[in-house]
Amino acid sequence: MSNATPRSKRHAATGKANILYLLFWVSLAIVAYFGMNALTAPKIANVAVEKNGAMEIVIPRSRNGHYFVEGSINGYAVTFMVDTGASTVAIDKQIARAVNLPKGFPTTFSTASGKAPGETVPRQRVSIGGLRFDDVSIAVIDGVGDVGLLGQNILRRLEVTQSNDQLTLRTKSSSASSR
Repeated sequence: MSNATPRSKRHAATGKANILYLLFWVSLAIVAYFGMNALTAPKIANVAVEKNGAMEIVIPRSRNGHYFVEGSINGYAVTFMVDTGASTVAIDKQIARAVNLPKGFPTTFSTASGKAPGETVPRQRVSIGGLRFDDVSIAVIDGVGDVGLLGQNILRRLEVTQSNDQLTLRTKSSSASSR
C-alpha cells in the first residue's frame, strides 16, 4: 500500500503538468526564433547566368529593402550589399584583414555620417556572382559593417535595373569577364 496521500499525488501531477507546459512554451519559442531568422535573413544572389549574349545577376530584394550578392576580393569570399550611393567598393577593416588586403594609402572619405578616415587600396580583383572585375580600388573604412558595399566603380561597368522587387546587374560589352 502506498504512503502517498491524495494531496501529495495531486501536487506531483500538477508539477509534471507545469513541466510539460513549460517545455511546450520553450519549444514554441525556439521554433518561432528559427522561423523568424529564416524569414528575415537577407536574400543573397550568387550566380550570373547568360541571357542574350550577356551575363546577368538577378538579386531579389531582402526584407530589409537591400540587395545582396555573394562575391570575393582577391579570391576571398565577401558578401556585398549593392550601394548605388557609394562611389567605390568599401569594406570594414576586419574584412580587409580577413581577405589579406595589402596596406593602402591614407584617404579621407565622405560618408553618410560625415568625413571618415581610411585607406584606398588600388588594383584589386573583385568578383560578384561569377563576374570578375580587375583593377578595382577598394576603400577600407572603419565601421562599414560585416558586409562590403558594392559601389559605383563596379556598378558603372554594368547595366543596373530595378523592377518587381529585383535588381538586375547585366554586363556591358567587355566590362567584366566570366570565371
